[in-house]
Amino acid sequence: MIFTFLISLYICIIFHELGHLLAAKLVKCKVEVFSIGFGKELFSFNYKGTKYRIALFPLGGFNKLKDELSYSRSKYAFTNLKYRDKLFIISTGCAINIFMGLIAFNLGKYFLNYNLYYFGWLSLALGITNFLPIAPCLDGGYAVWMPIYFKLYGKGKGLIKFEKANKISFIILMILNILCIPLLIKLIIQGAL
Repeated sequence: MIFTFLISLYICIIFHELGHLLAAKLVKCKVEVFSIGFGKELFSFNYKGTKYRIALFPLGGFNKLKDELSYSRSKYAFTNLKYRDKLFIISTGCAINIFMGLIAFNLGKYFLNYNLYYFGWLSLALGITNFLPIAPCLDGGYAVWMPIYFKLYGKGKGLIKFEKANKISFIILMILNILCIPLLIKLIIQGAL
């Protein structure tokens, strides 16, 4: 049960981050780092200007986009993209999770396959919750809070304030994730998830 959860979570994270990566490349935004996991780097390689890495803690992943949270004059910088291009990059990871989740969930129900059903449920949950604007570091937070900070403080000062809010919300979410691990393991063992 725990193994199924971890493999499902890892697959969801990989496809989510791949969605962001491909969307960024489509709109010509430079991706500096594509990471599965956080923390100490276990393995990496460079390909066409992007560092691909696997890190120690597989509780998430990220794409570091060029000048994502800093002022830049580069046409390849995230901050200089049109809002629709930013929204495309932000929403693609969530959309892939939701799409994969719906397919796996329905296939699991149709074929009575618990693993597919479970994977679908997890993928749907991750896609939907990540797009909620509850924290600036989540995809939905970027979509909603970044433009608000720009409107309130201007682009330069707005980026500085948004970066601080982003870092604080990331730390809080990581602490909550870590604190929830024992509860999650207990629920998985009991068969509630």
